[in-house]
Amino acid sequence: MACGRGEPTAEDCAIRCWSDALKKLNSHREPNGQWRADCPVPGCKSLRAIEYDAPGKHVRWRTFCGHHDRDAVRDHLAALVGPCMPRGRPAPAIRAELVALALADIPPQSLRLGLLELAGMPTGEALAKLGIGPTHKRRAIEPLRKLGK
Repeated sequence: MACGRGEPTAEDCAIRCWSDALKKLNSHREPNGQWRADCPVPGCKSLRAIEYDAPGKHVRWRTFCGHHDRDAVRDHLAALVGPCMPRGRPAPAIRAELVALALADIPPQSLRLGLLELAGMPTGEALAKLGIGPTHKRRAIEPLRKLGK
């Protein structure tokens, strides 16, 4: 699913969710196939400062506002777009989780798997990176699940 509201493709999400949410910001589609909207930061007069499109599985956005950086724009854009906003980088691991994992009495492969999961990597991808096949998958996952990870 490419959309937080259930649209089947990123293109549909850009048309229905993003464009509808950004209508008050003069959202429109340009001849090159991308959409543009004014800056979402209240009081900003930057025209056509947000550009978004759907080249793949998710809506991609960029900012060209000369008054606000990307992080400032992201907060206001996320408030408008809601669950359809791309997540970006995963949140950093909480120190307590890292300490608990480091002190746990678990096998080395399970420890590596837990670290990759705390870094934001999905379990399947982490297992593939570590070279853990389907026959040994349960042995690596089970100790982490007992810890509550």
